[in-house]
Amino acid sequence: MRFLVPPVAVAVALTGLLAATNTTAAAADRGSKPSYRLDCDGNGPSSTCTVVATGKARPHRVEEFVTTVRSGDQVWARDTLYTRDGQVRSRPFVLPDKDVTVDVSLTSLPEKHVGTPLRLMAWNLFVGGTYNRQENTGENLAQMIDYMNEVNPDILFVVEGYGSGQKILDGLNAGRAEGDRFAGVQLTTPEDYSVNGDNLWLYTKLDIQKVYPRYADADISSFNLGGARLGLPNGKHVHAFSLWTWHDGWAYGDTHDAAVQNTHGLPRTKTNEQILEGDNLRRVAMGKAILEKAIPSFVGDDDAPVLMGGDLNAQSHLDWSEQFANAPGHGGVVLPWPYTKLYTDHGFMDTFRFANPDAGRYPGRTWSPYHGMGAIPGRIDYVFARGKDVRVLGSRADIDRLPRHRQSWLNQPYPFYSDHGSVVTDVLIRGKGTGPDREPVTEEPGKGRHIWPAEPAGRRIPPAELTATASTFKPGIGDPRNAVDGKLTTDFHSDYPAVPPQPHTITVDVGRVRELSAVRFQPKLRTNMNGTILKGMVQVSDDGITFRDVTRVEWPRMTAPNDVSLQGLSARYIRLRSDYGIGGASALAEIIPYEKA
Repeated sequence: MRFLVPPVAVAVALTGLLAATNTTAAAADRGSKPSYRLDCDGNGPSSTCTVVATGKARPHRVEEFVTTVRSGDQVWARDTLYTRDGQVRSRPFVLPDKDVTVDVSLTSLPEKHVGTPLRLMAWNLFVGGTYNRQENTGENLAQMIDYMNEVNPDILFVVEGYGSGQKILDGLNAGRAEGDRFAGVQLTTPEDYSVNGDNLWLYTKLDIQKVYPRYADADISSFNLGGARLGLPNGKHVHAFSLWTWHDGWAYGDTHDAAVQNTHGLPRTKTNEQILEGDNLRRVAMGKAILEKAIPSFVGDDDAPVLMGGDLNAQSHLDWSEQFANAPGHGGVVLPWPYTKLYTDHGFMDTFRFANPDAGRYPGRTWSPYHGMGAIPGRIDYVFARGKDVRVLGSRADIDRLPRHRQSWLNQPYPFYSDHGSVVTDVLIRGKGTGPDREPVTEEPGKGRHIWPAEPAGRRIPPAELTATASTFKPGIGDPRNAVDGKLTTDFHSDYPAVPPQPHTITVDVGRVRELSAVRFQPKLRTNMNGTILKGMVQVSDDGITFRDVTRVEWPRMTAPNDVSLQGLSARYIRLRSDYGIGGASALAEIIPYEKA
């Protein structure tokens, strides 16, 4: 590992990676040449580092530092930071297994001409917070509004408002001071929601100067796009749009299958080219209508920032590039998705990936906290920003309820408030204003990253030496023998609808009493994760009649295997008691016992 840091890598102007390359003479001047150092916990690849940069502190001025870590054209870390004392520290990043260059730039700004901070939030609410009307008590919607207030966005882009729009506005404003209240706009008009519902909403603390009229053509309507011109406190303005695009040509499902098949050496059901064609069924045409027709008709020649958020039902070309082919869950798959690239080609920043450029370390999963995260990082929800004055400060994807809500009965069947995660981004709009007024949001590194653990220690007991029985199973396709046949493409599945209800048991006979080292429970590898076991108890027995508890388990809604150490226990039978599985069912692809070698 070498660090390439030639003098030209330490810049004194904004880098081309930001939306702006210069600031006006009245607003800023070039800072003194910054110095910096790398602070790492090791000397080679996989070391965790930060960039510590220092400039000159000046009275009544704020220093804007931009740090970028790259290998050639590949960006691995990026930060935009503001300080009055002349020193900053970037967020941690992991060194790749290649040479890196560190760029640091500095611009000095008058303390009252830094800019206006905005917190943006995009979220699909799953039929107005009702889980497709499965949750009719209203408690989930109340918790959802509580969570929105906790995030406290300045602009909230909503998809699937579906009858909850006014309740959300009332909940957001309950107890708020007059100067901190939200306004809400139903963007999907009656012409377009008469069949499906009032899909798009926009909530904001900013002054709504103009709501844009309904736009409709052959490819989109107000069900897909709507927006408003919003006034900033400094007299400037931004354009804000909520959007939703079509789900046919299921980008997540096709990518999931391809990555699983690559990882396990299974035949591919679709080529890369066939997968990419999914974008062309409707999404590419919708994107062109949004980007080349609708938004220009609203914005015209105005160069004010354009902010956009919503559910694209599309994977990102930035995530599935060659750079991340071997990232966890990618299975060597490289997919230059045409739909999301349209947004890049039209000058928009994908703010989550801009703030978190390492897609292996920060997968940004938003699909699906409810249905199960599957084997790949499903990122289909976005906040976009365009404009020379936009600075991205941080972004995160939320997929868990707030701690205070996790004691509710809702947390087990519905671990988040929707089937989509939300995206929260902090930006700064350069201009008059004192700059960031709260700590920018950050993504948790490695969230959902290590999705395929190494094989447990010991000798894998061959499938031919195993048999299995279950307390319930779906005849034929769900036979318990499928869990010990050595095939990842067959599943055990409880009878469904679940009769009897959980708990269910599946028991593996390893043929004789053995000294066992571990057991691997492999969930279904399908995008339909119904039955994936989340809570249960692992038990063992010598005679198949009397079982003793080994350990209680609680597993994530993912397709990665779950390993349990048996620490040399002697037993002939291994039983998994399924206390709770997705949909009230129990399912597994494989149970793989290991004995001491």
